Amino acid sequence: MQKAETKASNPLVFALLIAAVALQGCALFVSHYDAGAYQYFTSLKAFHVKLLEDNKAGEGKLFDEAKTKIACDTGELKFREASEYANGKQDTTRVKAIEYVHNVFIRNCKLTLDGKKLFGSDYADQQIVDIKTNYDLAIAGESARVGAPSK
Repeated sequence: MQKAETKASNPLVFALLIAAVALQGCALFVSHYDAGAYQYFTSLKAFHVKLLEDNKAGEGKLFDEAKTKIACDTGELKFREASEYANGKQDTTRVKAIEYVHNVFIRNCKLTLDGKKLFGSDYADQQIVDIKTNYDLAIAGESARVGAPSK
């Protein structure tokens, strides 16, 4: 009689196990929140916006090639660190997000260094709005992941 109860409980245990996996299924296929990635996105955003602000035409401002080159080189290192971190996490969504904002940063540096002049005020203002939006989308994407702290 005891053997019959064991056989009857196996399908029940199996059904409960399947139900538990099904209820947690979404979390199995979605990458989890990563505080390191969040930190990279927020610090890159601040650095990128500052590059544009520092190289925005204004009264009495002059283009400083050496200072801009140092800022672009420093930014390049920051992006490489963020890329290596994202690649190490093996999450293509993070990798693509960093690649996208990195490419914009490269274009901004190239534009100011090749032209050897400051960004026009209107151009810089629009770039800052666009860049903030791009980073905010990446940050929101990170914040929407499983396990992200609630605000």
